[in-house]
Formats: sequence, C-alpha cells, structure tokens
Amino acid sequence: MRWDLRHTGYVDGVEFCDEQLRGPFRSWKHRHRFLELHPNSTTMIDEISYELPWYARPLKLLLTRELTRLFTFRHAQLASDLELHRRWSAAPRKTILIAGASGFIGSALTAFLSTAGHSVIRLVRRSPTRHDERYWDPDRDILDPGVFTGVDVVINLAGAPLLGRWSEKKKRLIKESRVTSASLLARTIASLPKPPELAIMTSATGIYGDTRDTQADENSASGSGFLAEVCAAWEAATKPIAQSSCRLVNLRIGTVLNARGGALKQMLPPFSLGLGGRLGSGSQYMSWIGMSDLLGMIEHIIYTASISGPFNAVAPIPCTNRQFTDALGRVLHRPTILTLPGLALKGIFGELADSMLLSSSRILATKALSSGYSYLRSDLRSTIEFECGLSVPT
Repeated sequence: MRWDLRHTGYVDGVEFCDEQLRGPFRSWKHRHRFLELHPNSTTMIDEISYELPWYARPLKLLLTRELTRLFTFRHAQLASDLELHRRWSAAPRKTILIAGASGFIGSALTAFLSTAGHSVIRLVRRSPTRHDERYWDPDRDILDPGVFTGVDVVINLAGAPLLGRWSEKKKRLIKESRVTSASLLARTIASLPKPPELAIMTSATGIYGDTRDTQADENSASGSGFLAEVCAAWEAATKPIAQSSCRLVNLRIGTVLNARGGALKQMLPPFSLGLGGRLGSGSQYMSWIGMSDLLGMIEHIIYTASISGPFNAVAPIPCTNRQFTDALGRVLHRPTILTLPGLALKGIFGELADSMLLSSSRILATKALSSGYSYLRSDLRSTIEFECGLSVPT
C-alpha cells in the first residue's frame, strides 16, 4: 500500500502536521503537538482526524480501536526511551560508529542513540549517499582507518542471519560473515595511533553451548557445538582490540524479543492462529531480553567504564520453552496445546533444531546486575506484551 504524506504547519519546538497526499484514507491529518509544562517537562499530544472511503466505513470502530492501541503504545515506547535517556542525560554525547546498522538490532539502536543526542555514523558496503555513512567491504578486507577519526565508540552488529536450514554453505557464511568483519574492525582499531575509547563487539549466548539445567555466567567456559564454535572464533577475532588502549566488551546477546524481527516475529503468525505450542519437551531454557532493555544496556555499557570483556545481554531470569509458550499464548489470548516433537523439528530444520530450538540456554545477567543496570521490564509476560505493542498502560 502506498501512502504519501506531506509535513506542514511546522513550528519549531511546538508542532507539525502530517497530511495525506495519496493513500488509503479519503483524508488524513495527524497533528503532533509539544506543550512545555516547565523547563524539564513536555506533554506530547497526537491529534488525528481522518475520513474513510465509503467502502471502508463499516470498519471505522475497528480502525479507531487499533489507532488508539497504536498511539497508546507509541507514547509508552517514547516514555521508555526517555527513561533510558534520562539516566545518562548529564553525560557528554558520543560519536558512535555502527557496523550492521541496517539490521534488526542495528536499525533500532541507530534510532535510539540518535534520539539520545549521539552522533551516529553507519558503516555501509556501498558508496555512501549521506553525510553519516562511511564505506567498508569486509569481504575484500577494505576499511580506511580514516573512518575512525573523531569516533568515540564502535559497535559491531555485522553477521549473516541464523534462521533457515543450515547447509554447509550456510554454515560457512554464518561463521565467515562474523569472523571476517570482526577481524577487520579489530585489526584496524588496534593499528590506530589513537583508537576509540570503546569497542562493543557482539557475540551471542550460544557460546555456552547446551547448558541443560546448569546456570552459566560470564565466568563460565565456552561449550561445544557449531554455534559455540562460531561465537568462540567471533570473540577470538576481537583480541587485537584488548591489546590496545581501547576498552573491549564482547556483548553476548540472548534471544531478543521484539515483534519487528528475530524469533518473536517468526512465532507470531502461528501463535496468532492458535497453532502455537511447545518445542519438544518444552523443558529447555531460553535466555531472552526485550529490545528496549538491550538498547538501554548498550548505552549503560558506553558510560560504565568498569565494564569490559564478556557481558551477557539477557534478562535476570531465564525461562523454559514451556513458560515462554504459555506467556505468549496468554498475551495473544490463544490456546497453546500443540507440541512439535523433537524429531519433527530436526526433520524440518536439521542441525538448527538441535543448536537453537531444542538446546538449553540458562544464562545469568551477572555483570549487568553487578554493574547497576536497572531493567525496564524483567518479567517475561510484560516484556512480550510491550514488545508486541499489546496491553500497554493508558
């Protein structure tokens, strides 16, 4: 569906409007207003007036309900972002270089850091078209050291997606895309006469392998299996940074919950149809984190100089697959009585089933808690509700 809008009525610091030029409505006008209560407080008001085409008028009540839900969520999301920004509002702003800025996490992180007042530069694999883009090509080992000029923080999120059946070719791509990009960044940073103050190099909780019922934290040894091997090689490629004056953090990210991407996006269609259910026995653990807390955790790392080395980006309490299935079903008001047997999962997904769907990841957020990070949401159900834009407070 094409929807063309024009910005009108802009008054600096006060308001602006979106007016439909062409789109699904007969008319649409969205007025954004910002009312200053006092120097440290602003009320944001969304006023929407619209008219439906004649054939869609029977849907007006449904549309009004959905618009109300949508904007209630948007205000809740804004409040969450502002709460995170408030924590570091007095600290100096940073210039941050991001590799993988267009991905699931990268696009959210770029928006979050930009609205916090940081200057964000994106590493891109094509000719730059904007002032905030810099070129690199890790496949050809191309990265001009000049792109780091004036950069305070480097964040690497580059890597091929894990989802999909793992052929030998796919496995090589998964590993090489991570190791090659991390190695190029690490070697270049280490060679700089004045490197950035911090490099956050992403990894994953898959480094611990199948933990079964055993708890693991940043002091635990790496495990076995394909994902553990990939993560170990991924982190090993960053070692040149640790030998420089640049602080290095290996961010081991768990399952990120957000309806825009990742595992939750894949789960929503079947669960919404009442076809969701546990995987295998459902007793395997899953270490998760809401997108909002992951973004807040990254800014927390930027400003907490005592944090270095491995850092588990997970919620305080892991859940089992059965607990996650029940929580998602309750949020969506759908039954979750089905079970997908392990043999069926292995037949459909192959090695991915053993490594990601049926293995256990019981990872603790030891460094996050000991360094003073305060979670916006540490409860599984409330996190799912929020990250799906459902049941947010009015």
